Amino acid sequence: MPLLGLAALLALGDAAAGRAVFMGKGGCVTCHSVDNRGGSVGPDLSEIGLRRAPESLRLSIVDPSAEIYQEYFTVSAVTRDGQRIEGIALNEDDLSIQLRDAGGTPRSFLKTNLKDLRREERSLMPSFATTLSPAEKEHVVAYLRVLRGVPAAQRPRTREIARVSENITWLTRPSRDGNERPEALLDALQIQQGATVVDLGAGAGYFTWRLARRVGPRGKVIAVDIQRQMLDLVSEEVKKHALANVEPVLGGPGDPRLPVGAVDLVLIANAYHEFSDPEAIMASVHRSLKLDGRVVLVEYSKENPRVPISELHRMSFAEIRSEVESAGFELTRVLDFLPMQHGLIFTKRQ
Repeated sequence: MPLLGLAALLALGDAAAGRAVFMGKGGCVTCHSVDNRGGSVGPDLSEIGLRRAPESLRLSIVDPSAEIYQEYFTVSAVTRDGQRIEGIALNEDDLSIQLRDAGGTPRSFLKTNLKDLRREERSLMPSFATTLSPAEKEHVVAYLRVLRGVPAAQRPRTREIARVSENITWLTRPSRDGNERPEALLDALQIQQGATVVDLGAGAGYFTWRLARRVGPRGKVIAVDIQRQMLDLVSEEVKKHALANVEPVLGGPGDPRLPVGAVDLVLIANAYHEFSDPEAIMASVHRSLKLDGRVVLVEYSKENPRVPISELHRMSFAEIRSEVESAGFELTRVLDFLPMQHGLIFTKRQ
């Protein structure tokens, strides 16, 4: 399904009318902030147009608990005199808990003074299924879709480029599925049967065979790596899964040898930070894509202190966005469900 440009997004609903509902009738600004203005009970929505697909935004309006992150679970505290306070947890230790209640007021309790304390997998946000008309809901979605943050400043690259990894043990570790959620990632990409997909920096083929299954026998996966050893491992994985729609390609440091104007999607998973000449590589990727083609870049998060690898093998959100947008791409969505990684989807800048 082709991604839409900003003009097409606006055509689906009236963003200005949606903003009026957000600020007025819906009262959304009471709990949510946009560009540092508004409430703090719910998540900041300044980049929600990048982080949620339109279907997800519609669902959040009518069923706010359907896709709720753990930090926004409702915490219900009942004091010894029977008063019930609901909110979201700010801090908690063995002795106390601090909440922000539904009105936005911080509240602090000693646990010994509480008769009951529980977390419930539901949102404090009410459903607007009946309080907003179908047109008003679509207008709010249109408004939320144009909230895309501020593009990263495009500065000269200063980060140190990591050496090309040869750590097969890390690439094939048993915990990798839990760390990277590969099937959920590919589900979010909605790859069509018959598509031509590139696994750029394919490594040991972790994503290659999964992509090959997604595109089906009429589709094709081009698995590119600059190490022959890795391509041999890719071929083993493809054979193990009885697939015949993968073409291994030995790329060069500045040339992935991609066909021009023929590719629907390029996946670069945990490899971009090792490109010795990222500008040349991304120029080639740009040429290879069809007009509605996408680039999906996944990198371990530099901002996450729990990622157990060297900082050289991690990238910040700002670094990724600045470098890729400088190469002629536009950030269209952020995959914010990956436990340890940034997942960014780009299209050619129109």
